Amino acid sequence: MQYLLFFLCGSLGAFVKDIVKDGYIELPHISEKKLFLGFIGSALIGGFVGMLIDGSYIVACLGGYVGYSVIENVLAKNIVLPKEK
Repeated sequence: MQYLLFFLCGSLGAFVKDIVKDGYIELPHISEKKLFLGFIGSALIGGFVGMLIDGSYIVACLGGYVGYSVIENVLAKNIVLPKEK
């Protein structure tokens, strides 16, 4: 039960981040045979990050708010691996 509350707090943080960042909520839609999750995708990621953070519900909410941004920035960078000889 406690993990569910952490997940919901993380999802709430990600939801608030979407409102603050974009100024609106993007609903899920299908375009050009691709499914765009909209705010549901960020809520799932924020909820997962909220579950991973061990602490209070406020920390889980803040983790959901910041967690999606951290994952987004890490995935956006090009990682170059050294070649094996």
